[in-house]
Amino acid sequence: MIITDSAIILHSRKYSETSKILTVYSAEHGKLSLLAKGARSPKSKFGASLEALSHSMITVYKKPQRDLHLITKAETATPLRRIAEDYSRLTIGLAIAELTSVTQEPEEVNSAIFELLCTTLILLNKTQNNEYALLVAFQIRLADLMGFATNFTDCYVTGVSLINYKNQEFVFSISDGGIMSPEVSQYREGFVFETKTLSILQLIAECELSQAINVDIPELQKAQIHDFFAQYYGFHLDKRLHYRTHKLILHTD
Repeated sequence: MIITDSAIILHSRKYSETSKILTVYSAEHGKLSLLAKGARSPKSKFGASLEALSHSMITVYKKPQRDLHLITKAETATPLRRIAEDYSRLTIGLAIAELTSVTQEPEEVNSAIFELLCTTLILLNKTQNNEYALLVAFQIRLADLMGFATNFTDCYVTGVSLINYKNQEFVFSISDGGIMSPEVSQYREGFVFETKTLSILQLIAECELSQAINVDIPELQKAQIHDFFAQYYGFHLDKRLHYRTHKLILHTD
């Protein structure tokens, strides 16, 4: 069966002297593994359309009962060249692609996740700063679409708003997906947030995706947020989640 679909290239690796194996996330067929023959050749017909983080229109010869399919044609659908031109944008883009790859099962279609992925990468391609805030926004919205939404605003036990609490530590229940007021959390366990970190998460969760790039996140809060999402996704997916780009994003040794 021959299919044509819009897809984001999540990852590529060398295969033989001239070919590549790709992982893509497509609009109508979900995550696919593809063999691109001749993609590494200097005269490749694919050009730059199969580079990681590209948004391309692809044509695939899809074989039933096979895990690896043959890509026969690809053309750039939305130019995202600026992502690869900047170190910060590139590392954030790779983290978004990695999260998409590890959280999605092969050929499970979710058009809302595909739209979120495309929109986030388009915004990343345009932004000049605060790239990490887009990764945070993506993680919050992806969790929602996958069925384990986060609640950073109201105590999930009492319903009390936590917007105006100051100079407190807050405990977030990983299993229940919600923040707790200090009065409730003294009797429970979970991930501990400082007030500043929680305020950042509240702001990003409530704003439009396009406005997330206006949120500046200090390095200390980045590290705490990064650890939180690794634990949160790991628990709900029942797998260990550790970004390969962790050290690059957080500038750690």
